[in-house]
Amino acid sequence: MVIIYRSNTGFTKKYAEMLGKSEKIKVYSISDVEDKLDEPIFYMGPLMAGHITGIDHAVKKFSVKGVCGVGMSPTSQQVLETLSKANYVPDVPIFYLQGGWAPKKVGWLKRRMVGMATRSIRESLQDKGGRRTAEEDQYLDFLIHGGSFVAFENLEAIQNWMRAQ
Repeated sequence: MVIIYRSNTGFTKKYAEMLGKSEKIKVYSISDVEDKLDEPIFYMGPLMAGHITGIDHAVKKFSVKGVCGVGMSPTSQQVLETLSKANYVPDVPIFYLQGGWAPKKVGWLKRRMVGMATRSIRESLQDKGGRRTAEEDQYLDFLIHGGSFVAFENLEAIQNWMRAQ
């Protein structure tokens, strides 16, 4: 198995490289893979409005055995269920990792879209004022200024699945 990824701001790339190094498997950017690979792949891509960017292309071109979406939201069962419904990948497991937000690395349109999508979350956190928890303060700062939640420990479920293959 090899890892194929697509990354817009670098968070998915970081996860793919960490996973490849830990599992001793090759890692390729989807833009570097022109021909069809004979070996199965694990696909990783950033989320855009709940859709894993590039997954449709990867399913048509490769033998996809597992998929991972990387997004801004904290990991939860609800996020994973939404991801599974929004991305049709027949008979393969779907994973989710919280990546990050880098507003300075994206264009104004994407910043605007993310701003609209996160407005209600930001406003509800801001309305709490001094009653926010430390985690809520951290998440509010993340939504406003950006940041990264990429961590090797987040890969455990994917590593366990890969080792069972």
